Amino acid sequence: VGTCTPQAETEMSRRYLMMLQKWIPIGLGYFEDWPDRPNCGHFLGGCTHYGIDSSPPVAALVSACASPEYDEHITGVSKDELRRIAMKAIRYLCFTHDTGPEDCVRPAGKLAVPSLHGTKWGERGTKFFLESQCGYTISKLVPAALSLRPWMDDETWMMLANVCMDYLERFGDMAPRDGVYNDTQMEENAWTSLGLAASCLFLSGHDKAGRWEENAKKWMFSACAAPQDRRNQIEIEKGVTAAQLTGTTFTTLPDYMAENHGVVHPGYTASGIASTGHLGILYRLFGKTEPPHAYWNRRQIYETIKPLTDGIGAPHAVQGMDWPYLHNLGIPDLGLDYVLHGVAHLFLKDPDAGHLERLSLDVAERVQNGNDGHLVDADVAAKCQEYGAPFVLRERAIAGPAAMYLMHRFMDSEAPEPTAAEDVETRLQGVKVFPHSGFAFHRHVRGQTSLAWRNQIMALPLTREGIHTVGPARGTLLA
Repeated sequence: VGTCTPQAETEMSRRYLMMLQKWIPIGLGYFEDWPDRPNCGHFLGGCTHYGIDSSPPVAALVSACASPEYDEHITGVSKDELRRIAMKAIRYLCFTHDTGPEDCVRPAGKLAVPSLHGTKWGERGTKFFLESQCGYTISKLVPAALSLRPWMDDETWMMLANVCMDYLERFGDMAPRDGVYNDTQMEENAWTSLGLAASCLFLSGHDKAGRWEENAKKWMFSACAAPQDRRNQIEIEKGVTAAQLTGTTFTTLPDYMAENHGVVHPGYTASGIASTGHLGILYRLFGKTEPPHAYWNRRQIYETIKPLTDGIGAPHAVQGMDWPYLHNLGIPDLGLDYVLHGVAHLFLKDPDAGHLERLSLDVAERVQNGNDGHLVDADVAAKCQEYGAPFVLRERAIAGPAAMYLMHRFMDSEAPEPTAAEDVETRLQGVKVFPHSGFAFHRHVRGQTSLAWRNQIMALPLTREGIHTVGPARGTLLA
């Protein structure tokens, strides 16, 4: 990280750095030592799915350490101490992974998921959905380890190599998955591509690395493949066409929306775009450039979802919600609005996205300030749970600012000037009909209105004064 990351901070990187610095004292309050092996510890209980309790805080600490303007007066902790804690968390995750010693299992605790006590992460022997999702964690650990290499012992480095090798042995030769209606494979192909790319880059000296990376490219491409692509003869790279890469593997509807959990879901549609930014950072940290496969259909998808955003940059839930996707409380890295727009601005070179990222970031900063550094209201987090896990685990969403901090360090000099607010609003107004997704959308001077007639039949007028009417959808948390 030190040799590849541009040394100068930018206006936007400083804003994300400030979010990281305000959060670090909060995150360290959720850190505990783990006595089962030397120099180990975990965040947020260390016992949730896929290792995503500790990997986002590691990314946050290491990203902050990469700053030449890091201010320990804000955090109360030196860079050396942050590195020491980050390495403890990496070691913990390596020991408790499937490749670690059999007796190294996850502990019980008030922040742990009870059903996972005494188990490992890596999900070996479960199923694709669970096992592949560990690619997200690996994609956080690899760049963190790269940054910490001057301070990292060989034992930890080799344990992480084993984790990467294990992921490649499971998915390195597997073909991307297909799925459009009801359960898109967009996010699953995206996180698998992240795990494959991170593991290939970490093990670039392996004699199979070239073959594995070629397969990782297919997963990147297939994360946003549409039915019409199977006849597209454009070359993605020399001698390889979009039609050849597509085959019959599709993840988006023909109108470029993604359907998940039984509804057309803007949040999951955003996951394919976000993956481009995360892949870009992975490759750039290794001194390389992400392949063109990481861009396939991303611009079309962003042009589709961009008009659906509200006054704070959040995509309109056209067919309801199956999860509390409140602003800035979405899936770490995949559902945060400023990540969606930030990636579109920096990597897709969309000037409107620069404006929308700033709208979303303004809200995120105010939310964090209002919560005294937390990302989630502490009172809510103390009282609420979701799917067997304490709501406080939403603090792992700090992975979003950590990623955007690095993206702006790398890409700000190449980004276009953000469009003026009034120009964005004027140009995006109007009616759009999505016949394959089954909804119509009207962006107007007072807000947005949608009418969905497939999956969830629902009218949703969302004006600047608030939501006026929702009905008669069933099975949606929004209703």
